[in-house]
Amino acid sequence: MPLVAWGAARAFTSSDADSGDGASASTESDRGASEAADSGSDGASDDPTTDANSYEIAALAQDAIDACAARLAAGEQLVAVAEVGIGHWNEHVQARTDMLAGTIGQEEMRAIWKRTRLAGADDVSRANAALDAYRAHPDCAGLADLEASDGMVEQAQECMERSASVDAAVTAATAAMGDWANHLNAMVAHANGDMNGLEAQDAWVAAWTAAPTNIGGFNNARDQLALAPSCG
Repeated sequence: MPLVAWGAARAFTSSDADSGDGASASTESDRGASEAADSGSDGASDDPTTDANSYEIAALAQDAIDACAARLAAGEQLVAVAEVGIGHWNEHVQARTDMLAGTIGQEEMRAIWKRTRLAGADDVSRANAALDAYRAHPDCAGLADLEASDGMVEQAQECMERSASVDAAVTAATAAMGDWANHLNAMVAHANGDMNGLEAQDAWVAAWTAAPTNIGGFNNARDQLALAPSCG
């Protein structure tokens, strides 16, 4: 009787144990299935449409940065071209200053005038072409509202900073080259008889007096551009 009771108890215990093991296995199985389902769910969250949209946004942002960089390159080319012409204008002006100060004679002054005057037409032509090329590019204002990664937004900000410096240098270059072009036109007008000697002299003295302001403004803007961050 005790053996039967023990056997029955053993059977019950064994049944409980088996049931427990089965429940445990079932629980582990369910957990594994749940984890697999979760894993499958995670994989399903990778929406290709979202990836495509992110790629498109990044591509548009890069296009905007590249377009700005192209404009800035054109502006920098204008500054480089204008620097040559403004250099000639500065020599032209400085020759009279030096002659009046007694550091050079009339002959040397007139030689400088002739050399720079003969270079003037090409100076103006090249500067006008460079200015047209610069203006053909859209400005960089759109970068202010750029939607992109932090790295691209930072790059866009640097481009906008450089854009401000390029715009300032272009404005200064245009002003100084305008002075040079106006004086060249006045010399042509005098040579053609459209302006008498007194009128020509008065116009020249006025241009000579005013010239350092825009020449200096260009030099300062050019130097500031050299310190601006790069774009791209």
